[in-house]
Amino acid sequence: MQEINYIKGDATVPQAKGTKIIAHICNNLGGWGKGFVLAVSKRWPEPEQEYRKWHRNRANNDFELGNIQ
Repeated sequence: MQEINYIKGDATVPQAKGTKIIAHICNNLGGWGKGFVLAVSKRWPEPEQEYRKWHRNRANNDFELGNIQ
């Protein structure tokens, strides 16, 4: 089994080479404004805008736990 390698630093500036994906898991309440998402919003405004739009239109889309954008 491989060991987990912990790297300290700013997750919005990954230290690895090549293409990166920053995954963030959240609840289905539509909230955005605490914790890691603040750093994401500061660097990239689009994820917050898209999440809020997805939640706002949840009656007409697949906004629920387990789904992704």
